[in-house]
Amino acid sequence: MEPSKVAWGIEVGEFALKAIRLALVEDTITVTDFAFIPHQKVLSDPSVSDREGMIRVTLGAFVQSHAEQIATEPIIMSLPGNVGFARFATIPAVDAKTLRSMIEYEAKQQIPFPIEEVEWDSHILPADESGQCAIGIFAVTKERLHELLKLYAECRLEPDVLTLSSVAAYNALHYDLELENKPEPIACIDIGTNSSDLIVISGGKFWIRSFPVGGSHFTSAISEAFASQNVNYTRAEKIKVDRTPTEKILRARTMAMRRVTGQLVDEIGRSREFYQAANEGIEINRAFGVGSTLKISGLRTKIAGDLQMTVDRLEEFKRIHLNGPDAADFAAHSINLLTALGLGLQGLGLAKVELNLSPIAQIRQKIWKAKTPWFIATAALLLLTSIVMFLRVGLDQIALARMTEVSSQAEGVIDKGESLIKQLAIAQEQQGQFTADSNILDLFKDRKVWSFLIDDTYSALNAARPTTAEIGTNPEEILKIAVGNRRLIQLRDFYGVPSIGDPSAEGAPGERKIEVSVLIELTNADPSRFLNETNGVLDWLKANSNRPLAPYTIEEGSLKLPQWTKIIAGKRFEEVSASGPSSDNSGFSGPTTNSGGSNKSSGGAGAMTKQFGTQIQDTGGGFRGGLDAGGDGGSESGGFEDGSDASGGTKSGSEKRRARTIVVSAEEKLPPVDLVKEAPLPQLPILVLPSETQWEGTLTFTVILKSAIPAELPSSQGQ
Repeated sequence: MEPSKVAWGIEVGEFALKAIRLALVEDTITVTDFAFIPHQKVLSDPSVSDREGMIRVTLGAFVQSHAEQIATEPIIMSLPGNVGFARFATIPAVDAKTLRSMIEYEAKQQIPFPIEEVEWDSHILPADESGQCAIGIFAVTKERLHELLKLYAECRLEPDVLTLSSVAAYNALHYDLELENKPEPIACIDIGTNSSDLIVISGGKFWIRSFPVGGSHFTSAISEAFASQNVNYTRAEKIKVDRTPTEKILRARTMAMRRVTGQLVDEIGRSREFYQAANEGIEINRAFGVGSTLKISGLRTKIAGDLQMTVDRLEEFKRIHLNGPDAADFAAHSINLLTALGLGLQGLGLAKVELNLSPIAQIRQKIWKAKTPWFIATAALLLLTSIVMFLRVGLDQIALARMTEVSSQAEGVIDKGESLIKQLAIAQEQQGQFTADSNILDLFKDRKVWSFLIDDTYSALNAARPTTAEIGTNPEEILKIAVGNRRLIQLRDFYGVPSIGDPSAEGAPGERKIEVSVLIELTNADPSRFLNETNGVLDWLKANSNRPLAPYTIEEGSLKLPQWTKIIAGKRFEEVSASGPSSDNSGFSGPTTNSGGSNKSSGGAGAMTKQFGTQIQDTGGGFRGGLDAGGDGGSESGGFEDGSDASGGTKSGSEKRRARTIVVSAEEKLPPVDLVKEAPLPQLPILVLPSETQWEGTLTFTVILKSAIPAELPSSQGQ
């Protein structure tokens, strides 16, 4: 695959989807985006009856939020270790033609399936001192491969390259730890959900062995040990990763996992002994551990002690970093993003091992698809040339036949033919300039503005600093906080209206702006003062109004506080203040504090309210929850089980706040739920009693894009 300046690496695991977007700027690799989206349940859970349905929901959430990028950028995806397999063999050094024949022979011998039933690829390792070459042979059955590709295609995801997750992990370690010329052999213990890999790296060579022991086996062992206490797979998973269990649970958990721990240690030790026996003089005394299972208390110490080797957990990358507000979140997930990093490196052409197990037919189809526009343009040009030539010949024949009578008409036909030839030349010239036309290139400008606006909006709302209970899963803890004291701000809608100034005007010619409107909902007793707190929402927008990496600046004085609407028991009231809310920065009151916990706030002294519209929905019940349908195109859904959100994973602060609330009565049936639209964005519930007050309003501000329209357009644009 040709190197690319931008590439996506995507791993669909048993626990979550992990993706990373890398960009190559000169000689520096930067992380521009990443995603960690847990499935609603761990796919290895025995209660999961529709694995493909679970994967569709997770992929749908990812594609929905990154549709524009993945439609045009290279995508490299991994195959799980239990789907593909790797074999290694040694052959004598021969010429290139003979080498290919020997590799095909070894593939037929090493692959445990008929060669016509698999897709396979190979990699030649450096020759040793005796002239022997080591080769790696990697394969996956066509049946399983086609199942995965069909599933991805249904979710509008077409990978350019498919490779093994263990090979991707090797590429990531080789790059991040700079192992090119390090003679000391090291190993990587990658513990997955259903299987694990031991990757040995030594002197420019590598070796991989997979074995069927993973995190799901620990969970199943705990579930079986606690079966008398009705502990299912989901609860057993929580017990497994609990970092602060009681002494009783810790002792019982250790006993339950003892058998699986022994199997894992035996498989690692057996793999190491096999490699050392095949490579005399090499001792593996150091290993890096990756995978969430290594977070289990005492597991890493147990492996290191039994195998008499140093085992370090890979906590963060050394050469790959993410700058910005998501840096801490990226660092927290580094231990799970190793495979995705290796996939992204292959997309940039920087992988040590270039492996592609995609079907040959699909590779050809993508190549032909990329060339289709050129074929169409060439065919159209040939057709036009043929028509012109045919027309010219016909007209010349008519002119010659009537030359004595209509010589003047013949001259006109000749002039018309010459005109057509000139048009053809112009068309050919324009065809040659098609790819470099500035109008086409302009389509790619400003495509990051919207993602920055969304990120800044969520960061600003998160500056309200909601408490842990408000974004948690315990309804009792939420109800303990008086509704007027709650600090959670929910995003209901988000949109922007662009405008362009007159390029010939004085002052700021061609200035491009976007009028941003953010519809929010909160329960704080004094919403205007709450937004204007020190280090709060408005302070965040002011402090970050002009950042070097952002493609715009927030216009000074454009921040406007909302005109608030009060919502009580599903009824909406327009809130009219005697003094009126501030409409510009001059009206900001400066540092304030929260105004108390009364849930009957009237919006300030001298305020008047009037009801408008009708009741939104019957408010017989006190449970409110769901999703915001705002600017992301989501739908309403809600609910949670066993204290976890519907996705089965922990959400970041900005994700937990994206809830849209509805009020339902105890006897009222919930509206039907469209899982395809609803499930990609599951959220935690928010409790609001029918008698309590909510506030709704639109916060507005203006951003100015940093590149303006020039006063004089180039001639190609002016035509």
